[in-house]
Amino acid sequence: MRKAIVLLLLLSFCSAKASALPTLDTNAVKANIKTITDSITANPAFAKDLASRTLQASQQINYPWGIFMNTLALGSIAYNNGEREQAIKLHQTALAYGRSHGFKQKEAIVLSNLAKDYGGSGNTKKAIALYHEAMKVAQEINDSAQIGISLQGLGQTYSNIGYSEEAIKYCSQAAEIFIKKEKYSSLRFSYNHIASAYIDLSQFDSAYRYVWLSKRAYDATGATVPQLDFYMNMAICCDSLKMKDSAAYYFEKVIIAAREVNDEIALQPALAYLAIKEAAAGNTTKAIKYYKEALLLTEKFNNLEGSITITGSLAKLYAKNGDYANAYEYALKEAAFREDYINQEKINAVTALNAKFEKQQLQYEFDKKTAATALANQQKIAKRNMLLYGFITLALLLGVVIIFVVKSFRQKAIITANKNEQLKQRLLLTQMNPHFIFNSVDNIQSLIHSNKDEEAINYLTKFSKLTRQILENSRENYIGLDEELNMLDNYMNIQKLLYNNNFTHKVTVDEGIDPEAVLLPPMLTQPFIENAIRHGLKHKKEGGIIHVRFYMKAQQLFFEVTDNGTGLAEKETAEGQRSLSTQITRERLESIASDKKITIHTLNITGENNTIQGVKTFFEIPYSYN
Repeated sequence: MRKAIVLLLLLSFCSAKASALPTLDTNAVKANIKTITDSITANPAFAKDLASRTLQASQQINYPWGIFMNTLALGSIAYNNGEREQAIKLHQTALAYGRSHGFKQKEAIVLSNLAKDYGGSGNTKKAIALYHEAMKVAQEINDSAQIGISLQGLGQTYSNIGYSEEAIKYCSQAAEIFIKKEKYSSLRFSYNHIASAYIDLSQFDSAYRYVWLSKRAYDATGATVPQLDFYMNMAICCDSLKMKDSAAYYFEKVIIAAREVNDEIALQPALAYLAIKEAAAGNTTKAIKYYKEALLLTEKFNNLEGSITITGSLAKLYAKNGDYANAYEYALKEAAFREDYINQEKINAVTALNAKFEKQQLQYEFDKKTAATALANQQKIAKRNMLLYGFITLALLLGVVIIFVVKSFRQKAIITANKNEQLKQRLLLTQMNPHFIFNSVDNIQSLIHSNKDEEAINYLTKFSKLTRQILENSRENYIGLDEELNMLDNYMNIQKLLYNNNFTHKVTVDEGIDPEAVLLPPMLTQPFIENAIRHGLKHKKEGGIIHVRFYMKAQQLFFEVTDNGTGLAEKETAEGQRSLSTQITRERLESIASDKKITIHTLNITGENNTIQGVKTFFEIPYSYN
């Protein structure tokens, strides 16, 4: 009894001692985080243990940065260990915790890790969405390196699902960033993905080039780990480009590198290729050696197709050398592998059919009459089955026809709706052009009545150019922002000429907007610039200012025009004149952006003591990319 009590106390003491954790300060936690980061690849078991203990210590001292970074590290370790669901859970926890504590600089990294987790678990759609989100966050904080990582992740994801062109596009964009940042390790992986995509497209000349570029990037890192991926890709390219000796050389390098890093999957094709080469050269002994080693690996990984090919080749080699015993042995193995390769259900069906046939034959020997009756019954069953199968086939054909007809009607309805929408937009645009032309002709007439002939001619020349631009653009549903800017500048120069240069104008496009790439409906903005000039600056003899601005906000394109006139209070009587153009533009916006409500905002610009300094009008413009 005394011994039992002593033993129980000893166990309790040891348990308490084992469960106690040393208290760490924030500096020690930071040092541990660096050690964990450096050890994730080299010593994952140590990194996992240290991260778990440091996470607990960070929770004890309530250190948010330690909690966040160690959760993130544990997620990466889980991914490397193949624990996809655990990795997703940990990275989602890190994302939520980081956002709640304002760790914006790490958000893109966590999103990229989550995307990789989902991609590894087969949820490609989720992975692509997360990579785009990560890229958006990285752009917000101007982290070009993380933008490159997100682009590379997108390229790899598209490559995994067979979209080689998309893989090349995104990885090429990533490579440009990595070159500028001199991140050669990441650059190497981008080049590798591009090379693999070109191999999938059977464009081996391009693949060969990017394989060499990947080697140059690898050499720039100063690393010494065997370049297994380089040797394998070079071997594939050389073989496809009919450089057989070079292919064999690189496959030999694959074997050496694969054995160094214990990559048995890469060994299989390399051994099989060298076996074929040695067999063709008449080196039977070497060929058999390579084939046998490759066979061990195909059997280990249950690669039935590879096992069938290798055993068949070994049987032929032994037969060619007169070793018929081994030839027969490997021929039997080939047959066995082929048998395993056949669908087991089909094998069972054939076996059952043979048993039934033998039973029928035996019954026929003992009783011909019973056999005849059984045969008649089988014929009836067969006839009934034929009718049943015919009915099923007819029903399937009828279903296909119905689906095709419904789909055809839907497509026609969509096409008709699109045509109607285009006609509606063009009708609204034609409403705009007469309104604008009427105002411009009125301006020319005023100049002529005032005996300002030269100005009238100058105005008419510019007006004819502007009219030609309007007529050309009226045939388009969308034009480039650069064309719209050119047309607006021409229009305001005409108005300045008319108003004796009593105002200046400025057109700005915010940085980050490519005018040649952005497409928008034509002539949406002109009516509001016209209002600003005709009504906003109505009482200004000089010093008028018109400022037109295009800017992006929350991924939406906005137009804004401001004037330094007397404000809305003194222009209320002009509302009737402005209602037509405003109403037409509002109808066009409703037609173009039918999925959401776009509001046209017009308000006074006020300064000190609420003095009115002008009017600002702005609204969102539906756009797309060229």
